[in-house]
Amino acid sequence: MPHGLGHFLGLDVHDVSDVGPVPDRLQLGHVITVEPGVYFMPLLLQRAFSNPQQVSLLDKPAVEALVDMGGVRIEDNVLITADGHFNLTMAAGMLKEAHEIEAYMAEHNVQDM
Repeated sequence: MPHGLGHFLGLDVHDVSDVGPVPDRLQLGHVITVEPGVYFMPLLLQRAFSNPQQVSLLDKPAVEALVDMGGVRIEDNVLITADGHFNLTMAAGMLKEAHEIEAYMAEHNVQDM
């Protein structure tokens, strides 16, 4: 469902450039997010389930089971370096795998969101 793949990251949290959320060419020192995600939006899902070209791509029971969750996004914050990039999220030791997040939630008695 609708979601960009990333944007600049800065003092205003969602900084944008002159050309939009992320320019065509990244430059040394840029910090961007890389955030693939999926959002379950009932109105758009209803349209997709009614569309013969889209409905075959969806597992309706699985989607319906997850729709109340709202969605999920896994985000990395990345610094563009002279050699390529440096993943700030991974360097900070953030949990990324589902089993790691679920174990943390269980250990800290965090309820499902």
